[in-house]
Amino acid sequence: MTDKPGPVDRFSDYPVDVSIFEHQGEHGPWHNATVSKTFKQGEEYKRTNNFNRSDLLKLNALLPQALTRMQELEQGYQLGDLKERAQARRDGNAHKSGPSHGHDR
Repeated sequence: MTDKPGPVDRFSDYPVDVSIFEHQGEHGPWHNATVSKTFKQGEEYKRTNNFNRSDLLKLNALLPQALTRMQELEQGYQLGDLKERAQARRDGNAHKSGPSHGHDR
C-alpha cells in the first residue's frame, strides 16, 4: 500500500467537501481538487461523487473558496521563486563586486 499525502486544504459543508492536493512536477508544484460526498451505508461511512440538488448548492459555495485557495498557493510559490532568484542575483553580484584579491588592472 502506498502512502499518499493528504490534502493541503479542505472546504466542507456536510455532506460534501472539496479537497486540494499538491503534486510535484517538472516545473514545480501544482494543485488539483477532488469533490466528494460522505454517506453512511449501514455502519460504514463511504464517499461518492454523485450529488443531488442540495449538494450542488453547497458545492456552488465551496468551489469558489477552493479556487481562491489554489490561486493563493500558486502565487505563494511564484513569490517564493522570485525571492530565490533575486537572492541568487544578489549573491552573484556580491561575489562579482567582492574584493579583487590584488588583481586590479
